[in-house]
Amino acid sequence: MDRIEKALIKARTQRKARLGTAGAKPGSGHAKPAVAYDKTRVHNVTAAFLRERRVVTATLRDPHADRFRMLRAQVLQRLDSCAGSTLGVCSPNPQEGKTLTAVNLAVSLAMDVNHTVLLVDLDLRQPSLSEYFGLNDNFGLSDYLSGQSELSDCLVNPGITRLVLLPAGRALHNSSEMLSSPKMVQLAQELKTRYPDRLVIYDLPPLLASDDSMVFLPQIDASLLVVQEGKTRAGEIRRALDLLGDSNLLGTVLNQSTTDNRHPNY
Repeated sequence: MDRIEKALIKARTQRKARLGTAGAKPGSGHAKPAVAYDKTRVHNVTAAFLRERRVVTATLRDPHADRFRMLRAQVLQRLDSCAGSTLGVCSPNPQEGKTLTAVNLAVSLAMDVNHTVLLVDLDLRQPSLSEYFGLNDNFGLSDYLSGQSELSDCLVNPGITRLVLLPAGRALHNSSEMLSSPKMVQLAQELKTRYPDRLVIYDLPPLLASDDSMVFLPQIDASLLVVQEGKTRAGEIRRALDLLGDSNLLGTVLNQSTTDNRHPNY
């Protein structure tokens, strides 16, 4: 049994345990103190900078933005049907468009006046979220998990209303252990429950590259799989779907499609 198989079994066990205790009454257990954070740094990003990095949903007149509005509507409907507020965006392999999809979806969701959005870079081995917003030399999730910073030092508003970013910070080699740590589990619960109108979008690590996504899947309500036309193989998609298992897959986004204009196409 390889490492990912073991992580899959562990993730399913953790998810069942979490669901089994979700209805417990307050005070029935020994609850840990809530994660403390009360400020968000502002880093204004220009529209030109976002366009250069293909963040199209911040531009009302870009035709690509309409495709993400359609994706937004579908995601909101399906999250509502399962009473969910946390979504993991993943892909079988690196470089298949998952981060850009997560970014554009998060921006589009933030433009919906009914929600605030927190976009979290969970790809601690190869973080890339900061590049889309021009964030340099900042604290991030890895710094918080390793005790090098407070969470409030890591949160950033990119100048887009109702959107907050939690970058990954410095790359980690022990990312799997960090993502399954009690501190990360506590943080995920706090991010989910702190604000009733908040949606949390996680940019997950590639499913077939490591067990990082598998150990975190119990903390999310639903998942979205991104595949790239002409690059992602059918066998890799089947393997990814098998690993996602009972993570409530909402659907699949076909990136760089040449035949269907309904999908994001870059």
